[in-house]
Amino acid sequence: MKIKSGVEQAVCILVILATQTGQQHVKSDTISARLRVSPSYLKKIMRKLVISKLITSVPGNSGGFALAKSPEAITMLDILEAIEGTSPFLQTEGLIQYVFPEIPAAEAGSKRLEAIFLEAQEQYMASLAKTTLAEAIHQTLNREKIELVDWNRALGSPDIAQLKEQRNR
Repeated sequence: MKIKSGVEQAVCILVILATQTGQQHVKSDTISARLRVSPSYLKKIMRKLVISKLITSVPGNSGGFALAKSPEAITMLDILEAIEGTSPFLQTEGLIQYVFPEIPAAEAGSKRLEAIFLEAQEQYMASLAKTTLAEAIHQTLNREKIELVDWNRALGSPDIAQLKEQRNR
């Protein structure tokens, strides 16, 4: 199974929004520039996050995007499902019956194969559900407290430089 790059982008978007100062909205152009990704593709990812109720969108000059929930209430599973959906990893087409057409139990083989992958998927999802966005930020930055940044300021602003300096300590 390969997870799309949109999941990584979604995590980064949520990290930016989780670390925004003063609960201000962040413009998609700011996020696009920070992540160095296409604005049109980024908007597709952000739309999925809005539909999944992980972020909110406010139109207008003072608008932008903000978290819809606290970072402690968003799990890695929420993010994966927002981007990838919730379809099973495997849906068989009954090919086992073509391999063993003379065996009446071949249909049960397809169901067993689906059950094996479903069990693995459930364990995978349960693991992702254990880690919140807040925990991931704390672990990644190796900090007890999430540092806030004004992402709406120009790239390379003192806030960004200060954040980089703090990370290097």
